[in-house]
Amino acid sequence: MLKKVAKSVLIKNRKRSYQKAVQEARNAYNIWEKKREKRPILVEGGEASKVTGRLQLTMEVISYTSVWLESDVTATAEKILIFVSPKGKLAGHAVENIRRYFEAHPEINVVYGDEDVYEGRGRYAHPYFKPDWSPDTYLNAFYIGSVFACRANTYESALSEYDNALKMLGGTSGVKKNTPEAVGREASMLSADVLFCMLAIEERAFGKRAGTEFPIGHIDEILFHRNADADVFYGRGFHNSRHMLMKPTTVSIIIPTKDHPDILLQCLKSIVSTTHEKNIKYEIVVVDNGSSAYNRVRYGSYINSIGTVDGLTKINYLYKVEDFNFSHMCNRGAARSGGDFLLFLNDDIEATQDGWIREMISQAQLRHVGVVGAKLLYPDTDLIQHAGITNVRLGPVHKLQRMHDQKSHYFGFNRGIHNLIGATGACLMLSRDKFNEIGGFPEELAVAFNDVDLCFSVFEKGYYNVCCNHISLYHHESLSRGLDTLDMRKMERLAAEYEVLMRRHPGFYNKDPFYSKYLTDDETISAIIPCEDFLPVTDIPYHQIKVHEDGLPEIREDACLRLGVEYAGTMENWLSGIRDGEAKDGYFIKGYSFVIGSDNAFFERHLVLRQVERSDEGARPASKVIYSMPVYTWYRPDIRLRLQDQIDVDMTGYKVRIARGKLKPGFYQVGMVALDQTGSLKLINWVPNLLKVKR
Repeated sequence: MLKKVAKSVLIKNRKRSYQKAVQEARNAYNIWEKKREKRPILVEGGEASKVTGRLQLTMEVISYTSVWLESDVTATAEKILIFVSPKGKLAGHAVENIRRYFEAHPEINVVYGDEDVYEGRGRYAHPYFKPDWSPDTYLNAFYIGSVFACRANTYESALSEYDNALKMLGGTSGVKKNTPEAVGREASMLSADVLFCMLAIEERAFGKRAGTEFPIGHIDEILFHRNADADVFYGRGFHNSRHMLMKPTTVSIIIPTKDHPDILLQCLKSIVSTTHEKNIKYEIVVVDNGSSAYNRVRYGSYINSIGTVDGLTKINYLYKVEDFNFSHMCNRGAARSGGDFLLFLNDDIEATQDGWIREMISQAQLRHVGVVGAKLLYPDTDLIQHAGITNVRLGPVHKLQRMHDQKSHYFGFNRGIHNLIGATGACLMLSRDKFNEIGGFPEELAVAFNDVDLCFSVFEKGYYNVCCNHISLYHHESLSRGLDTLDMRKMERLAAEYEVLMRRHPGFYNKDPFYSKYLTDDETISAIIPCEDFLPVTDIPYHQIKVHEDGLPEIREDACLRLGVEYAGTMENWLSGIRDGEAKDGYFIKGYSFVIGSDNAFFERHLVLRQVERSDEGARPASKVIYSMPVYTWYRPDIRLRLQDQIDVDMTGYKVRIARGKLKPGFYQVGMVALDQTGSLKLINWVPNLLKVKR
């Protein structure tokens, strides 16, 4: 009886402690933002290092509505105008952050910031961490939202240009220039959206950039707390619309393939059945790197069955036996084609919407636009396969993958048109001139990251890449496709090709101007959500290591203890992308683990390592010795969503820091121990992931 009572108490205490931890984790953003409310944020980049003294900038806050008529605006470079929505309040540090930004960035005249929702009772939630200046995103939706600021002389110049444009059209705004009253009356006639557009035009923000610098600034901090009932886009949100072509044009569709004639036929038929544009002529170039003789005949037969209808001028079939190199196949197809635009398409793409090619060309024809992609869905579902490439800490990923497209995700990310760092090579378009300008696909990247490299190169030239998430195609990539992280050789190949990508574009490690630093940088989390854990990795203390000379024979090895290893390497690599450093800051391991069919609130976890010897057959333990260490637990809402049939898996994330010199040099297999704190169950399990400890 006493044992039952004691166990009941243990269960209640453990459950209460777990629920408290979950609630604190769910409230992490609110706690974090309240701390930041109390102090200005240091401005990074720009000309900050050259500022030797504080500039005497005067700040004026102007409402989106009635206050404009009363504003006393004078055209002076030392005055900053802050335009804010009446549907909320400025963050406590907003004005000072804006001042510091303009001081540090004398080259920037217009800036906007991030915002969240004030839910009442002192709680902040639902932050909108916005991208850096995204002209095509802005043309599709007023993502600027509740707050932006500009220099007073830029404001005056924009209004002057607006008045001149009206006169050229035969009208007039009817205001006199160079007086505060005139400026106020002009402003009262404009919505915030139109005013911002005028400022962006004044700054030539809808053109090609000079390199990687943006013409409009973005303070990636919360500057405004919006009322819960306010529309973040103020009436102009992401939508689906038809776009027009500027002039008749030609496009070459280049499709790499091998031994997939039936799949290719489905692709070709879908293109023909969905493309009926009178001012678009297109050709198809099929690039085969060595199909069997039987399939080569079938390719020819299928291609001849298509015919030339509805704008299709011809289909070329290029056959050459050679090693697989996706970049080379695409470049070869481009060289043997003649269209003004190049559309690179996987052979397992199926088009289902009329006009999708027109929509892509309508973006690709814009002078400032580089690569254009499209939303891809898994076949016969609404599950997203691709909605644009995002570059997180450990490399480029497809955000929202395997999430339902019927739902609008993270402020319309899967709706409308967005500027993103890139798009997948499974469906990628750009003009021939821009393709030639960057030299095509990099042939030293034969398998992976070649499409990402192309997108990075285009961005570095000053173009904005676009993903058309208002159109969709099916991508017949299997939902159950194996992960490269489960195959040691594939992992090593990916790592090698990622090294090439970073060598070619060294400034892109953990950098994506269209994805906020305050959004999750975990490549395994599909959802776009704020950081699950705002504690910097460098603030996690090094964990104490316990040595078990005879192993852990009393603990049962059981696959019901699941373990995912998302990173295992040096701290230098994690923080800066340097893979060949000396590991002076030690090592870092992170991931998730849970016990199937049990209440995970009851378990205490310890990461375990064992040294292994590697061979062609794999890795085997070098001795009985096992090293164990406690873990830092972190909130994983993505695991909870994926495992709704499991119990208490919110806090399944783990992080571990290991100091340099605590382990002998060599390779260590990663595992986990789970100890039931309310009973006698003890589990251990191992995964193929290895930690390399350097000398």
